[in-house]
Amino acid sequence: MKKETRLYDPRDIRHKLGMNQQEFWGMIGVTQSGGSRYESGRTMPKPVLQLLRLVHVDRIDLSRVKRGDFEVLSYLKAEEPVLFRRLKTEASASRTPQKRVADRRAA
Repeated sequence: MKKETRLYDPRDIRHKLGMNQQEFWGMIGVTQSGGSRYESGRTMPKPVLQLLRLVHVDRIDLSRVKRGDFEVLSYLKAEEPVLFRRLKTEASASRTPQKRVADRRAA
């Protein structure tokens, strides 16, 4: 297994989220049978691995992300780095551990 694949064990993540294979893999556009092969050790293509991380580890709802969101982030990072870091810190601090657990359960 590649380092990235070991970093994100899909079966472990799926079990922690309490999802079946069809639900878990369907959220990132992979069939249940394809997901089963990845859980059995088949190497995941990098795009699938990145989607798994975004959707199931970082808990990002891709249907809510728009191109403009990335444009704003790029602008803030390049033109207002101090503001970007402050906002990032504040956003992380506002998500208490209890809130993170509640978010995972609600998703």
